[in-house]
Amino acid sequence: MKKLIFLLMGTLLLTTACSSKDSEQKPVEKEEVAVDSGQNEEFSKFPEYSIVSEQIPSAEYEVSVETDSEDERVLLFENKQGKSYKGIYLKSRDILQIRDLEEDRLIYNKIFRP
Repeated sequence: MKKLIFLLMGTLLLTTACSSKDSEQKPVEKEEVAVDSGQNEEFSKFPEYSIVSEQIPSAEYEVSVETDSEDERVLLFENKQGKSYKGIYLKSRDILQIRDLEEDRLIYNKIFRP
C-alpha cells in the first residue's frame, strides 16, 4: 500500500514539474531593419559569410571576428540589444554552424566546402 501511495505521489510530482507555462506567454515580435552593408564589406571576404548572411534575417548587425584560428573561425553578429547570432566555421571538418543566441537554438548545421 505504501509503495502505491509513493508511486502515485511521484507520478503527480513529475507531471506537475514537467508542465510548462510557455503556452501562456505571448510570442516575441521581431522587427526587421535594413542591412548595414558598409561595415560588413570587410567580412564578405570570408567564404562562409554569404551563407551566414542568407540565413540571418535582414537586420542591422555589426559583425566582429571572435576567433580566427587554424581550426575555426567565429563571426559574431550584434545588434543594439546585444549578441544575436554566431557563425561558426570549423575549418578542419568543413562544418558551418549558425546559432541564434537570443532564442538559444541552432539554425544551420551543414557541411561547407568553400
